[in-house]
Amino acid sequence: MDGERLEHPDKWAGETFGTTELGDLRRTDRLVQMATVIAENPSASLPESMRNWADTLAAYRFLDNEAVTHEQIMTPHWRTTRQEAMQRSRVLLAADTTDINLSSHETAEGPGPIGRGNKAQGFFVHTVLAMDADSQQLLGCLYQEPFVRQGAPKGETKAQRKKRVRESQVWERSIQAIGPVPDQQKWIYVGDRGSDIYTFWQTCEQLGYDFVVRVAQDRRVLLDEIPEAEDPEVLRLKTLARALPAQGGRVLHIPAQRQRPARDAFVQISWQEVRIQPPANGAALSKTEVKAWVVHVWEPEPPQGVEPLEWILVTTVPIACEQDAWERVKWYKWKWLLVDFHKVLKTGCGIEVRQKQTVGAMWNLLGILTPMAIRLLWLRQTAQLAPDTPATEVVSQEVIDVVTHLDKRPKVILTANDLWRTIASFGGYLNRKGDGPPGWQTLWKGWLYIQTVLQGVHLATRFPPS
Repeated sequence: MDGERLEHPDKWAGETFGTTELGDLRRTDRLVQMATVIAENPSASLPESMRNWADTLAAYRFLDNEAVTHEQIMTPHWRTTRQEAMQRSRVLLAADTTDINLSSHETAEGPGPIGRGNKAQGFFVHTVLAMDADSQQLLGCLYQEPFVRQGAPKGETKAQRKKRVRESQVWERSIQAIGPVPDQQKWIYVGDRGSDIYTFWQTCEQLGYDFVVRVAQDRRVLLDEIPEAEDPEVLRLKTLARALPAQGGRVLHIPAQRQRPARDAFVQISWQEVRIQPPANGAALSKTEVKAWVVHVWEPEPPQGVEPLEWILVTTVPIACEQDAWERVKWYKWKWLLVDFHKVLKTGCGIEVRQKQTVGAMWNLLGILTPMAIRLLWLRQTAQLAPDTPATEVVSQEVIDVVTHLDKRPKVILTANDLWRTIASFGGYLNRKGDGPPGWQTLWKGWLYIQTVLQGVHLATRFPPS
């Protein structure tokens, strides 16, 4: 996304949603109109965005329309993201599932349990984000599936449970929906412990994907260097990983999580090629092994009172040296972009506080808000990935003039880094010497302020003082 689409929500909305096929061009026009005004301030309520009762009522009717689906709304964005991904040689597909808590929506129709006590209600969203494996540049969303958790029937037997559609199968559905990897490209799924699913791994193999997954299950493994004729001993994956000697070490920055603050940790690393055996009794598409590399990352001397960091990863991307191993760890760390995406969706776009009467309407709204959440994350990446780029290559001269005037530096020449830090300062970023780069929240607040001032400038030129 370039600066012009950021500055002009109508152009962005038209390019993002203008080709959506909804069975009636008037519906597509309504979608583009809604996306345009919501993009101006994604956290605003629908009545605030639409500004009058007629347009607000039309927006509610659009979201409640049973002929409109989340998949239809998202399809053009998925298509555009795939086209972007096909221009890269290596692409990461970071995937995870989050819950949308609708417990405050007491009259909403269709939510299910989300696992936060007996009364917590809502739905789940499984999202696959694509990013460049070399630069971490966010390309967009390749697939997304909202779903409601279904409780197990009373008296269900183990055999019946195996036949029932399982929640974890969303991983396989996602990769099947995206389709085979294009020729001459490497697409790599990156997932947390929820993706430690043997049938998912086998589906990856069938469709040409590699993966980097954090281990949850202590699976049976064999080592390649042991000849088959010797009837090799079957080992356990976690036990093997923890027994490997350190082959390198470095300091990693660990982002803040829940109640744990961000910190730097010295960790060691080891790796080993393995042949992971199919589950003896669990689900498998076939009783064939998966050839992979296990990577163990651990903190030998954590600070007092701090839980030591440990990751055991499995990857099908070959590891020939220490640099390769650290790259797999870097890819796993980049998965945390999904955590930011979920925060933007819930905080920046306010999906959990939107008052809609049905889960279906919420899913349609999700289809509009997901590209907007990615648009907000793009704003932050633009500030970080090319800091020395001239500001004129990122935004218009008009925006630069407003920023420098408000900052009382009217003649200064700005780089992209200077520009975004100054804009973020209008949103609460302190820009102290030791501060890290601005986050999406201060950037977006600052950007909205600049747009408001810019709107005033435009009005002043149209209505000069008499």
